[in-house]
Amino acid sequence: MRRAPSCKMMLMKRFFLAVFFALVGLGQAQPTLKLEQGWIRRVPGNITAAYLVLYNPTNQPIRIVGASTPIATRVEFHQTTHTGHDDHLDISAMKRVEALTVPARGRLEILPGKYHLMLYGLREKNPRPLQEGQKVPLTLRLQGGATLTFTLTAEMR
Repeated sequence: MRRAPSCKMMLMKRFFLAVFFALVGLGQAQPTLKLEQGWIRRVPGNITAAYLVLYNPTNQPIRIVGASTPIATRVEFHQTTHTGHDDHLDISAMKRVEALTVPARGRLEILPGKYHLMLYGLREKNPRPLQEGQKVPLTLRLQGGATLTFTLTAEMR
C-alpha cells in the first residue's frame, strides 16, 4: 500500500524543482552578435563615424536600440540614402533611424554609404584627436536590455 507524500516532502520537491528551473533559465543563451569587422574613422573633428559588420548566429532577429562609447557624448544610428536617376548626379543624404535589426542567421552591414553610427562630442570626452590604431570600446544596447561591447580600431580610411 502506498503512503501519501508528507507536506514536508512535497515542499522539498517544489523547492528543488524551482531551483532547477531557475538554473536552467540562467543557462539560456543571451543574445549574441559576432563582430566580423569594425573600425572608427579617425578624423580631427568633433564628430566621426563607426562602421561594423555584425553576424547573428541565432534563429531570432536581434534589434539594436542604442549604443555608447567612452569617446563620445552620444551615438546615433544613421542611414545614407541616395537619390537621382538616369544621367543626373547621385545625391546622398543621411537620416537618423531609431534602431537597427540584425536578421536571424544573417548580417547587418554598417558601412560607408549604408547604415553607420555617428559619434558626437568627441572633443568633450577627448582633448586630443583619435590616434591611428587607438582601441575604442563600443557598447550596443539590445532590445530587452542586454548589452554587447566590441573593441574597434581608429583608422584613416
